[in-house]
Amino acid sequence: MADLLSVIKRDFDEFHSSGKIERAKALTRITGMHMNHNEYPEYFFGDLNAKFVLVHLMPKQNDNLDATYQGELKFQDFTDYVMYYQHFGENHYGKSLKNRRKSIFDTKQVHFIRPFNALNLSADDEFVNLQRVIDDKLQLELVPFGSSSFKTDLMTHEALQPYIELLLDTIIKTDRDYVIFCGKVFESLLRAHIVKKEDYSFKLIKTDGSLSKNNAKFSRLILRYKGQAFKAGIAHSFAQQGLTGAVMEDYGKKCCERYDQ
Repeated sequence: MADLLSVIKRDFDEFHSSGKIERAKALTRITGMHMNHNEYPEYFFGDLNAKFVLVHLMPKQNDNLDATYQGELKFQDFTDYVMYYQHFGENHYGKSLKNRRKSIFDTKQVHFIRPFNALNLSADDEFVNLQRVIDDKLQLELVPFGSSSFKTDLMTHEALQPYIELLLDTIIKTDRDYVIFCGKVFESLLRAHIVKKEDYSFKLIKTDGSLSKNNAKFSRLILRYKGQAFKAGIAHSFAQQGLTGAVMEDYGKKCCERYDQ
């Protein structure tokens, strides 16, 4: 993971010395979309060598319009920073019960990932599952700089090419069992690397046992990067409103079945 970690360290050192990251400001200028250059970037969560990889577009943050970071620095050094994100789940869900709060986003990930049987999830301890679904998989962010929204019409492949290449380079560093990109925009962003694609559309089972009105979608891919081909999937409907609880679990089940075909 030297390439990813070297990029992270370069940005981290700049951030700690100046309170901002010029690379984030440059991406704002290129795309016209606001990026928080003045907040700690979030590149990954969990185990960099995990067999299960989930890829998201960018961290969701309120737009910060300050010129530089405000307040005391959160981390003592780079090692402290990396360790925090490697144990993000433990930091948030391994505390005493009174301090824990369930994140809707993390709960959604538990339901989606459970049918893959890729993580050692508990049958009844939801906080153990929240911790493991963060720390025992690898979650990558395509763009590590937070923003209040991801404007797909502004975020072109040309603007994001260095970020896409770093993402794919990180994925192929070790063998992975599952690589899932969350969001239909990845279909266009990854187009130059797609060797084969099969699209699926299906109904989901709602909590009352009936079928969903709209179809959910998933694509199975063969990607090639630096001469190496690997299997992946695009969960087009991951961020769709209403996909929670048992419905999200059914979506994960159907995505897993098609991924493994």
